[in-house]
Amino acid sequence: MSSWSDAALLLASLSDEGRDAFSRHSGIALPDDPEDPEGIEAALASHASENGGTPAELFASTGAMAGATRDTEFAVSIGEAALEMSETPDERQLAHVCLAQTHFRNRKEEKHLASFEAHCSEAIELGAAGTFCYERLATLYEYRKEYGRAAEVSRRAVDALADGRSVERFRGRLARLGEKLD
Repeated sequence: MSSWSDAALLLASLSDEGRDAFSRHSGIALPDDPEDPEGIEAALASHASENGGTPAELFASTGAMAGATRDTEFAVSIGEAALEMSETPDERQLAHVCLAQTHFRNRKEEKHLASFEAHCSEAIELGAAGTFCYERLATLYEYRKEYGRAAEVSRRAVDALADGRSVERFRGRLARLGEKLD
């Protein structure tokens, strides 16, 4: 599912509360009538023409906004929809990072911690370009005294990141972890 019409159909299938949550977190005013997927598609297309992006990117970023406000159930459901809509590795990576951020905010619950770890691992496998997953996952592994795993994440960060300061920070972490691994 990747077209704006498919996205509109998915949104039309949500409850009133779900459509309201989407509007609130995306900033897109959806028509009140769920029986009007064409109106929903027009609202999405208008947003896309002004802002660019794909349905998967919109759903992922909407999920991240919902997660930031602790609307966790909606954030996870719309983030999972973003994963289903993703057609490219970059779209999948974005969806995984956004879901990881939501789960990280709720990491005191074991199920969210496990989901955070899984989504970060997937984003890293896809070559994530941001530091969030690398930093948080390496820190988690170091906290658990899983130094080999922390070092592997840090090595991947050094290879993947373009920001010189971040790369140097991960090189420093690798040096510190090397001492713990010896």
